[in-house]
Amino acid sequence: MARAVLHDEGVVAQELSDGADFSPETVRFHESRREVYLSYTLSSDEQGAMYAETEIARNMCLTARDVVLRLHPDLPYRRYVMVKEEPGQDPEVTWQDDFVTNSKCQVAADDGSVQDSDGNAQDWAPDEDGLGQAMIPSTDGDEIRVADHLARRLIQRSNSMRQVLGTDRVLGNAEIKVGFDPANSVMYVWSDYAPWNQGKAESWAAMAAGEACRALVAQREVAGDAWPYARYAVAQIGGNHYLMMRWGNATTRAACPA
Repeated sequence: MARAVLHDEGVVAQELSDGADFSPETVRFHESRREVYLSYTLSSDEQGAMYAETEIARNMCLTARDVVLRLHPDLPYRRYVMVKEEPGQDPEVTWQDDFVTNSKCQVAADDGSVQDSDGNAQDWAPDEDGLGQAMIPSTDGDEIRVADHLARRLIQRSNSMRQVLGTDRVLGNAEIKVGFDPANSVMYVWSDYAPWNQGKAESWAAMAAGEACRALVAQREVAGDAWPYARYAVAQIGGNHYLMMRWGNATTRAACPA
């Protein structure tokens, strides 16, 4: 499977050579999560990178389906994950999807939609502008109350996970923050605790996403339509870059991440 992915992505690299410098690096597997990972490097302008990653994702989906469903149906894998590597920065998950259910290997750019961090179609995605807006202190009483309550909960849970996360000190409001982007009805949660590696940051983000989702649902149950926020996003900030880790729509408690 690894050889097939690297071979087919090598063909994509040749096809993209005029507009993007794409190089597939390694293929790794996580059996319990049923995921196959492709790490790669990519150098291009923003528009070229978007097109390139669409083609990389489509090709990886097709290859994975062929190898697993046709040649080796005993393999446990069903999701592919693309991980971009850049010198001096942590690896960044740029794309993931279920190649079994996505029978046509359609990627987000095909229909103008985007995917959330679990591979689900969304009509929006968190971005740098929204995160920047969330960093502006709120003056709304309800927003301040909800953010304060959620931040306390996140800090409590983060510190209770210190052994899992490998955190070497007690975290507080200096490292974990909550804010709002009113224009897009999004509540952002972010951490700038740099020592977490990618795996530990993912564990923290999964916890934070569930707490953020439930906080929004709880406030909507109290305030009804007067509460405008129905979306959440979890980000990790390090140095001069950021990574959106989790995001989604807060509809019901049952639908929130565990």
